[in-house]
Amino acid sequence: MDGFKDASRAGDSKKINDLHATFLEPSAGEGAFLKEILHQKLNYVDEISNKTNWKENALWALMSIYGIELLVDNLMKARAAMIEIFVNHHQAKMQQHLSMNSDLYKAAKYIIEVNIVQGNTLEYVNNQGQLIEFSHWIPVEEKVRREVFTYKSLFNNGDVEDINVESGQLSLFDVEDNNLENKYKVCPVTKVYKEEKVND
Repeated sequence: MDGFKDASRAGDSKKINDLHATFLEPSAGEGAFLKEILHQKLNYVDEISNKTNWKENALWALMSIYGIELLVDNLMKARAAMIEIFVNHHQAKMQQHLSMNSDLYKAAKYIIEVNIVQGNTLEYVNNQGQLIEFSHWIPVEEKVRREVFTYKSLFNNGDVEDINVESGQLSLFDVEDNNLENKYKVCPVTKVYKEEKVND
């Protein structure tokens, strides 16, 4: 991931039409910006996908959208709105109901819960006093590798040039983590909800 695109600058069609271009809304509220970005990205997925590859492309689009919200009530509304949008796009494209027991639904719900999180962006922590964490979803051939990083790590190097105000992007530098307990197995995108670790 080369950086987060500020959600308030979501009008960039090149970014919308890139399944892996990331967007961050640091004050998500009830998800107004997040919903619009997801709509636009899934509209693009609908255009470029057939019924065979729509699931994977849609999940990649979902994986690219991040949000932080301080208030739990707002957070729950934002997450619910996003899964509703995902389900509606699926049903329109596939012309069939998306079962809550399906891998696709479970994966989408899980990604939303991992990417849209509770926290205080000024203090970099959540209600439990833990650092806000996000997941970097890395394509590995037809599969995905998940790497966890903290929101605070986006700002830790203290280099002003790492915040590109004009483009609304924050650069993300890699932090080496040799702890196998924090490493996830490469898996199909529809199976990320299983959270299989390397040392399992």
